[in-house]
Amino acid sequence: MKRIKTFVKRTVPEPVRMFRYTLAERARYYPELLLSLGRKLECPICRWRFHRMRPAGFDYPVLKENQVVGASYHEDEVCPHCMSNSRERLLYLYLMSKGDFFSKPKRLLHIAPEPNLQKLMRAVSNLKYFSADLYEPHVMARIDVTRMPFPDESFDVVLCNHVLEHVPNDARAMRELHRILRQSGWAILQVPIALALKHTLEDENATTEQRRIELFGQRDHVRLYCQDDYVQRLRRSGFEVVIEHFANSLTTADVHRYALNPLEVIFVGLK
Repeated sequence: MKRIKTFVKRTVPEPVRMFRYTLAERARYYPELLLSLGRKLECPICRWRFHRMRPAGFDYPVLKENQVVGASYHEDEVCPHCMSNSRERLLYLYLMSKGDFFSKPKRLLHIAPEPNLQKLMRAVSNLKYFSADLYEPHVMARIDVTRMPFPDESFDVVLCNHVLEHVPNDARAMRELHRILRQSGWAILQVPIALALKHTLEDENATTEQRRIELFGQRDHVRLYCQDDYVQRLRRSGFEVVIEHFANSLTTADVHRYALNPLEVIFVGLK
């Protein structure tokens, strides 16, 4: 069986292999949406309300042992209507709390854009919006975050969420993110954080999907960050780092209502 799976992976293009998941998702969408409707929970992005959300995340031992925030399994994680996850909802509420984000003119670069936030921000008149990714098809440009084609100081704001844990040379990517920001610009730079680790876990010999799952909790991750080291890496790249405990500024009722993870902080890199 393992040989058959390996052969399929090598010979069948990934979009074709993944199409079966697309079909399954379409088949479950409307029945699950109807069964989830209620009043207990609310998605702040689409404004639909539910008595439950979809569970999601991974349940690998390494994530539990290292208390990883931003990747672990949660019951109420994905909105049954718009499919936003908890970190998207947290980010949207955070941006809404910044008084001028949706009013003053800004050049915004959105790397590996979350579909709901991309759709929302493209419709905002004050934002000159640009999306980019190395692989995803529904973006405005294909770019490598370690060698971006933009001039220095091109953007007022950069959103780069859950990207750097995929990048082998994260120091180069961080320097590039700092380079393209204008003076007084800022970037949101979320990554999964292992609360129980004292040092970031990396292993350049972990090249197979199985080994990366064992070490980092996801097949395409190349490290597992601890918070202190992640902040120091950003600082060495030129950023002033502010850790926003935004979920703690909300009421307990709102954290529950929007199905947020109260342990997730927001890393803001300032230039």
